[in-house]
Amino acid sequence: MSLRDCLNSAVEQGAINSRQAEELHRYYDARFRRKRAGMTEREAAAAARAEVVDALREEAKELRRQVKLNEARRKEIAEFIENYRDRNGNPNQLDAVMSLMIHNGFKGTQSMAGKANAIIAMAHRDLSEVMYHFRRSKGLGLRQNKADLPDLIKAMHGEPTSNATAKALAGALSGVLEDLRLRFNAAGGNIPKRQDWGIVHSHNRREIRKLGRTPEEARARWKDFIRPLLDPEQMTNPNTGEVIGADGLDASLDYVFETITSDGWAHRRPEARRFGQGKTASRYQDSRFLIFRDAQSWLAYNERFGNQDAIGSIFNHINGIARDIASMERFGPNPDATMEWLKQAVQVDIGKRQAGAIDTQGKPPGMSAVKWAGYRIDSLWRALRGRETVLDAPAKIAGDVRNLATSAMLGSTGILAASTDPFVSAAARRLAGLPVTSTLGPMLKRFARDGDRRAMARRAVIWEDYLHTMNENARFVDQMFGHEWSRYLVDRSLTWNGLSPLTDARKRVEAGAWHETLGGFAEKNTDWIELHPLLKNAMEGFGITADDWHKMRAGVDDMGFLDPGGVFAKTGDRALAEKYAEMILQWSERSVPAGDPRIKSVLTGGVPRGTILGEIGEFGSQFLSFGMSFTARQLEAVYLYSMLARSSRGKLARGAWYFAAMAIPLTIGAAFYQQVLNVLNGKDPEDMTTFDFWGRAFVKGGGGGLFADFVNRAENRFGQSFAETLPGPGAAFIGDTLDLTLRTIRALIPGGEDQKLGRNASKYVGRYTPVLASHPATRMWYRRAFVDQLQWLTDPDADRSFQAQKRANSSWWEPGELQFRRLPAPEAALGEP
Repeated sequence: MSLRDCLNSAVEQGAINSRQAEELHRYYDARFRRKRAGMTEREAAAAARAEVVDALREEAKELRRQVKLNEARRKEIAEFIENYRDRNGNPNQLDAVMSLMIHNGFKGTQSMAGKANAIIAMAHRDLSEVMYHFRRSKGLGLRQNKADLPDLIKAMHGEPTSNATAKALAGALSGVLEDLRLRFNAAGGNIPKRQDWGIVHSHNRREIRKLGRTPEEARARWKDFIRPLLDPEQMTNPNTGEVIGADGLDASLDYVFETITSDGWAHRRPEARRFGQGKTASRYQDSRFLIFRDAQSWLAYNERFGNQDAIGSIFNHINGIARDIASMERFGPNPDATMEWLKQAVQVDIGKRQAGAIDTQGKPPGMSAVKWAGYRIDSLWRALRGRETVLDAPAKIAGDVRNLATSAMLGSTGILAASTDPFVSAAARRLAGLPVTSTLGPMLKRFARDGDRRAMARRAVIWEDYLHTMNENARFVDQMFGHEWSRYLVDRSLTWNGLSPLTDARKRVEAGAWHETLGGFAEKNTDWIELHPLLKNAMEGFGITADDWHKMRAGVDDMGFLDPGGVFAKTGDRALAEKYAEMILQWSERSVPAGDPRIKSVLTGGVPRGTILGEIGEFGSQFLSFGMSFTARQLEAVYLYSMLARSSRGKLARGAWYFAAMAIPLTIGAAFYQQVLNVLNGKDPEDMTTFDFWGRAFVKGGGGGLFADFVNRAENRFGQSFAETLPGPGAAFIGDTLDLTLRTIRALIPGGEDQKLGRNASKYVGRYTPVLASHPATRMWYRRAFVDQLQWLTDPDADRSFQAQKRANSSWWEPGELQFRRLPAPEAALGEP
C-alpha cells in the first residue's frame, strides 16, 4: 500500500483530517525529491517514508508531552478549586476560577495576570540598561539614542559591529529572548532555535492592502518590495522542512501574502467545529518563517510594513510571550480548552447545589447562577487574553473619539492624584501591615526621574513605559484603542498633566516600601511567626509560605533591601522571586488604584469591539469602570480589615475606623484640589464653611466612591455629573458634535438663523480642544484669550451670558475679559466677601 493510500485510510477512520493528510504527503514528497538525486526510486521512497515516520513519532512525542502538561495543570487546578474557600469560609468555585485569572491578594495562589507581570518584571531587571538607553523623551515622547538602533539590530542578527554599547545591549536582549523561548517551550511550546535569528517582525495588513487598488496589484508590489530583502536559502517550509530556495520563494510569498491579508482564513478549510485561537503552545513558529538577509533588510521592512518603533516591537513581543507563558504555566499548553473545562466544572457544581445534590450552607444559588458563572468566566478570560475585533475601522474610529475626549478632559487629574493618592497608599499599607508614613515627599523626589526608574527596574519593578509602550492601559482611562495618532495624543496629555509620571513614581515608592520593610525584617532574621498578622496575610495571599520567607531572607542586599531581583540572584529560586514580585506588583493596584479588568469585563462582557453593543459598552465604561473598581477594592479592604476582630461589635468598629482613616484625609485632599481648580478656572476659592462644599469634596476624593456619585448626583473626579458619566465622555462628544453640526446646517438655510450657534460653538471648542482646554497651565489662558473672544465674535448674547456667569461666581479673572484685574482672594475660602 502506498503512503497516499495509508493516509486516505487514516482519514476515513478519523485518525487524522484531510488537511493533516495533505501536509504529511507534501512532507513525504519534499523528502523524496531530496533523496532521489543520489538513490534509486525505491531507496528514495524508503528513506523518505522513514523520515516521515520519524517526524510523526517526534510529533506524537511532543503531543504526549503537551497532554501530560495539560493534565498536570488540570489536576492542580481541580484540587485548588475543590479546596478553595472564600472570605466567608464558604466553597466558591466561581471565585476560585476568577482568582486563578487575576487577583490583588488574599487568594492563596498565583494568578495568570500576576504571574505574567512578574515574568515581565524579571525581564525588565535584566533589560534595565536597554530601557534606559532607549527611553522616551519627557516632552514629545520620542525614543532617545535611535542612532544606535541599526547597530543593535545588527548585533541581534549576529552581524559584526564596532558599536560596543549596541553590542552589549543586544547581548542582554538576546539573552532575555532566549530565556523566554526556553521557558515557553518548557511550558508546552515548541519554538525552534535559530542562531542568526534577531527579533520578530510584524505585518501591517492595512498598509499592505493599500499598495494596490486590487489584491493582485497589492500582492505584486509587496512581493517586489520584500523579495530582495529575504534570504531564501535560509528559509524552510515549516511543514516539510524543505529549503525554500530562490525557485520556491515566489510561491511561498504568495502563501504569506494570502495569510497576512486574510488573517489566515484564505488557507483554512471549512470544518464542523468552531475555529478559536488554537493552542497557545503552537504560536510563534510562523513568525520565524521569513528570514531577512541582514539587519538593514529587517529595518527596511519594519519601517515600511511593521511597527516603526522597533524598540516597541521588541518589548511588545516580550510582554506578549510573557503573558502566553503565564497562561500555559497556569492553565496548560491549551489554556482555552482548560478554561472551557473550568467553566463547565463550575456550572456543574452550581447545578448540583441548585438541585440539592450537594449540601449548601444558607440559600442555594439562584436560578440564573449557572449562566452568570459562564458569563463572568468567559468575559474576564477574553478581557485578559484580548477581546475580538469584528470591524477594525469602526472600532478604531470609536477609539479615536474616546481618546480625543480623554485628552480634553483629564488635564487636572494629575493634581487630584497628587492630592489624594498618598492617603489611598497609606490605607493600603495599613491593610498590608507596612509602616504608614507620609509618602508625598518620596513621591515628589522620584517624580519623572529616569535614573530612579532604571534603579527600580534592576530590582524587578516594572518600568511602566515598557509595559504599555503607548499607554495602552492608562490610569483612569482603562484600555485605549484607536489609531496611533489618537493614542499618542492621550499619552502626551497624561504625561504633560503629570498623571503618568506621578502614577509611575507612586508605584516605585510603594515597591520600595516593601523592599525596605521586608529587608529590615530579613536583616534581623525575623521569624515568620514574629511578623505582623496583616503582613503574613498579605504574603500568604500570593502563596508565600513560612518556608518561602526563611529562604527569601537570604536575598537581602548590602543596603538592607529585599527585592525580587536579589532573591533570585542569591537563592536561584525563580518561582519564589516571581511570587514576591507578583505580590508587590498586584498590591500596587490597591496603593495606586486603576481600572480593574474584573469590573470592566462585567460592563463590556464578551461582546467584540467594532460592533454596536461592543462600542456602546466601551463608551459607557470609559471612566465609569475606574470608580467601580476603586469602590470594590475599598469595600473589600474594609471587610478584610474588620475581620481581624473577634466580636461583631469589634468588627464593625475596625471597619468603620479603616474607612474613616482613609475617607477623611481623602476628603481633605479633594477639598484642596477643588480650591486649586477654582483658582485655575479664574474663580476665587469657594466657601469652605458649607456642607455642600465638603459633600462634593467627599465624592471627588473617592471617599464616597461610585456610590456617592449615585446618591449625590454631583460631580465625579472627572468633573462630570452622573448623567454625563453614565454614557461616557466619548458619547457626550459625539452628541455635542452632532448638535453643533445640525445647528450649523440650520443657520446656513435661508431664514433659519440659530441664535445659540455661536455660544454652542465656543462651548464646544472650550470643552473638547485636546490638552489646551484642561491642562492646568493653559486652561484659563485658553478660555479667556481664545474661547471667550470667540464667543464675543459669534454670539449676539455674549454680554448677557458673561454677566450671568459673573453673578454666579466670584472671579478673579472675569468671563469675557482679555486680562485679569486682580489676584485671587484667599479670604473667600472662609466665607468672607
